[in-house]
Amino acid sequence: MYHRPPPARSARAAPGGTRVGSAPSVDVVVPIFNEEGNVPELLRRLRAACPAATLIFVDNASTDRTCEILAAEPEVRLIRHDRNLGYGQSLIDGVRAGTGEKVVMIDADLEYLPEDVPAIVVALDREGAVYGSRFLGPDEARMGWQRHTGNRVVTALFNLFFAQRITDVYTGIRGFRREALDVDTCRRPGFDFILELSAVTVRRGTRIAEVPAGYHPRRRGVSEMNHLREFVKFLFFVVYHRLTR
Repeated sequence: MYHRPPPARSARAAPGGTRVGSAPSVDVVVPIFNEEGNVPELLRRLRAACPAATLIFVDNASTDRTCEILAAEPEVRLIRHDRNLGYGQSLIDGVRAGTGEKVVMIDADLEYLPEDVPAIVVALDREGAVYGSRFLGPDEARMGWQRHTGNRVVTALFNLFFAQRITDVYTGIRGFRREALDVDTCRRPGFDFILELSAVTVRRGTRIAEVPAGYHPRRRGVSEMNHLREFVKFLFFVVYHRLTR
């Protein structure tokens, strides 16, 4: 189900002086599942950070008031899955629903900061793909040793296999110019979509750039990600994508 936004407003300066280009050039895609505690603050901060962007939320069959809150917002485009199709499929459907020249994906749990979206948008003026890196930002120590170590290992392997020099392949905030973004060849519907999309992007000849990103551990709600299981899957798929594509 879609809720079409009204005609876009003219661009305004975002907090900190970063300017986002006039809509409809930017789509912000947010996969979401049972985030009623975070949605109001997330919306407020996204609107303040990127007021001219089109906000596309893809709900993965939430059972709380998430959809009720979003459906009441006339400026939000809402896509609803009848069943949980996975994190990756939500991002794929959100990208397909938009038309913006630039696409920024951000998780809904407020662990990644909406205020970092404008820096990614600006960097996309010169880059095809831009990831927000927690290791370049001020909050690296907040990650916890499991996430920190697991991401370091997976990112190092990704760099080795795909000739990149990034620091945070596991990030939950990333942006693409639409012509560099190919979700139609992606097949992984879960969290491992992150790695598949990164591999597909590099194989298309696009270098992944990075900007610093803040990170605040989740304060409300419960994460559905099993980090140990996803780490093992990431290790497998980083080798798989190197050998099969």
